[in-house]
Amino acid sequence: MTYRPILRFKRGEQTALTNLSAAHKAATKPLLNIASHAFNPPPGGDTDGAFDQRIAQDADRLNSAWAGHAAAVDLGDIDPDARCAGGVHPVRHFFDRLATAEERATASPVLRLGSDDDYVAAVAAVCAEHGVSPVFRMTPDDLAEPDVADAVSDMLDECGAEAPACDFVVDLGYIATTGRSVITARGALAAVPFAADWAAVALVAGSFPENLSGFAVGTHIVERHEWAVWLANRAVAGREVSYGDYATIHPIPVEEGLDPRTMNPTASVRYTFEDTWILLRGQGTRTRGGQGFAQFLGHADTIVAMPQYRGEPFSFGDGRIMRIHRRQEGQGNLETWITIGVNHHIAEIVGQLATLP
Repeated sequence: MTYRPILRFKRGEQTALTNLSAAHKAATKPLLNIASHAFNPPPGGDTDGAFDQRIAQDADRLNSAWAGHAAAVDLGDIDPDARCAGGVHPVRHFFDRLATAEERATASPVLRLGSDDDYVAAVAAVCAEHGVSPVFRMTPDDLAEPDVADAVSDMLDECGAEAPACDFVVDLGYIATTGRSVITARGALAAVPFAADWAAVALVAGSFPENLSGFAVGTHIVERHEWAVWLANRAVAGREVSYGDYATIHPIPVEEGLDPRTMNPTASVRYTFEDTWILLRGQGTRTRGGQGFAQFLGHADTIVAMPQYRGEPFSFGDGRIMRIHRRQEGQGNLETWITIGVNHHIAEIVGQLATLP
């Protein structure tokens, strides 16, 4: 079974993807959220060269990290009024750039129910020019709309695509409990238009807390509700439902929209084990008199000593934890430990899925 995580396409996650084993890459089809890059054309201008460059850079980084493997790419968070040089829509700019590489990722553009007409037209052009099919991503609220089937049919028609060539992702977003979320997921899956026809249907959710203010400094076990919710909904309309999650990150990261100059993020680590995360909650990295990033050295020591530690060969992330524990490399920073956590998480989930009956 293919694992379908939804990941921010930031540097920590990019490095995590780059350093997956070939087997783990082959078993994973991520849906990547491209950041809502600032679009600031000069007075009297229509385009922003720096914006164009950031979109192109994202495409280049995807090719570098994921060449030869499949992914879905969601540019729906980008300013709907943004256009690249020549009036080109950012979706087309991204996929045109992706196609220029000799070794490249096999990427599909993502459509949402709320995608505007220009966005859908750009996706349709990408599908026609690059021979790909869209991936549909919808929430339970989207699927409760009475005209959702008509809207999906219209988007398929515009893209010249048919459901058997497309994937459909049911995105629950953040979930706080298992029981109620099982019911929500069941209703959403039952409402998927043409459920039996899609190439794949995936159920994705994330339950990692929005922030760590409710956790004291120390070690905690946090339940992964999304795993239990998926286990209860592995089949719909007589077909397999793929598993997806938000890895070790809250679906709406707390740092979005905050000023990094005033933040005091904690030196905390998330280590996935079976149906839980082991959370090592540290102090703020800027706390006066604190240990700052050096706290990560202690976290590496703690993980290596735990019975849940998978061992150095398990993944790139696990190997890096061991090297930090041995003081063969530095403690790293917040980005380093996002890479470690996400890379280990993907390896853990791929292994779980491979051993399910």
